[in-house]
Amino acid sequence: MLGKIRMAIVVLLIAGLGASAYVGYRLFTEERDHEPPKSRVTGTTDDGWQLVSYRGVTLELPSDWERLDISGCVESTERWGPADLDPCAGDLGLWFLESDAFDAATGPGVHTAPVSENLPDGGFTGYVTRGDVVVNAASDAEDVVRRILQSVSVPI
Repeated sequence: MLGKIRMAIVVLLIAGLGASAYVGYRLFTEERDHEPPKSRVTGTTDDGWQLVSYRGVTLELPSDWERLDISGCVESTERWGPADLDPCAGDLGLWFLESDAFDAATGPGVHTAPVSENLPDGGFTGYVTRGDVVVNAASDAEDVVRRILQSVSVPI
């Protein structure tokens, strides 16, 4: 009788060891199905601007701006801008960036932007940081950049 109990214990231990090995193999070799975070429209303001959320940060964007498809761009940062804007253009629109990889040439706030392809008369650019997210915006209108940056908030 004691021999049968020992045999049952050995069989259970071997089965448990085999199951643990299989689970460990699956954990370390399985492809991850996690998509990167995406921004989305979560509402509108009284005057028609869009409320957009990204990784806990909420802000206001002009109603004619949309989320741009950056799949063909070298840089793969979450991006918004006017519907007809080249999604890879780096001089107009809004970018969500990682604060640990962001290297600003100026301090936060609104600054003048030089003449460029999408800003032929120059414009305005600026950024704010909330947690580990940097919101960087550029437009030909200073009031647009100011409103975007001033609207950036993180829920309490």
